Amino acid sequence: MIKLKNITLSYKDNNVLDQLSFHADPGEIIGVAAPNGTGKTTMFNVMANFLKPDEGYVEIDDQHTFKTEKDEIEIHKQMATFPEQRDLFEELTGVDHLKLYANMWQGHTKDVKPIINRLNMEGYVKKKVKTYSLGMRQRLCFAMMAAADTPIMLMDEVMNGLDLSNVSLISNILMEMKQQNKVIFVASHLLENLDLYADRVIFLKDGKIVHEHHLHYNQNDYIKIQIHSSYYTDMKNRYTLPDEHEFIANNLLCIPINQLEQDEQTAWIKRALQYKTSEISIGPLGTIEYYEKYYHETIY
Repeated sequence: MIKLKNITLSYKDNNVLDQLSFHADPGEIIGVAAPNGTGKTTMFNVMANFLKPDEGYVEIDDQHTFKTEKDEIEIHKQMATFPEQRDLFEELTGVDHLKLYANMWQGHTKDVKPIINRLNMEGYVKKKVKTYSLGMRQRLCFAMMAAADTPIMLMDEVMNGLDLSNVSLISNILMEMKQQNKVIFVASHLLENLDLYADRVIFLKDGKIVHEHHLHYNQNDYIKIQIHSSYYTDMKNRYTLPDEHEFIANNLLCIPINQLEQDEQTAWIKRALQYKTSEISIGPLGTIEYYEKYYHETIY
């Protein structure tokens, strides 16, 4: 388990993290969805002890915090961070990198070959990294995390530069890692992909977690209507919308239906059809919709 308690970190007058607290348990994948500049990389750096918070602490397994050198050693044995492509050694091969990470965390290299096979890297892994494409480098970075095989993994933009087949491959391996009882944090710009394997997705804003999207708990279903903002205004004037409705990013009306009778649900769909809507669907809100809800003003 990893716990963050009241983490605060400021640069000059800017609170990058503000009394941020949460915990993650073994066998859990935590997605992190936030635009650049909202503190996600800073949060990862605090968790890995690359940055010291002004207040608060990080705790591992209810006993280790970053207080002494011994604590740091014990925590770093259990935690690996996703390497950046710029940190790869151009003159070394992929195999060299995997052996390096395996030796650093596991003290042996016997499990490197299965990782190479699982990630379909046989055709290039013995070549020098300077010959690799962007996608090959990214796959190598992920393979290095697999070679480290730590209980806690911090992965920032793990899917960057990957084609669809490799996104699918790594998504499947992440789910296999989860079955090994690991705690995995994944920051990714592929929001729909997070819904496939994450247990929950956290949304950072103004240095705080503004929402946790739990993907495996009971979720409310909505009638989701793509609609122009002027039609939404007209609908509000003509009908009494449920108090719990959402109008996301000025184009998506979401009407909760869990408390509505079937005839009421049908009535709302008929009302929506009176307007020039491009799409009507029914289901829970996903990571993309929550992202639009919390960051629409930030990204548009």
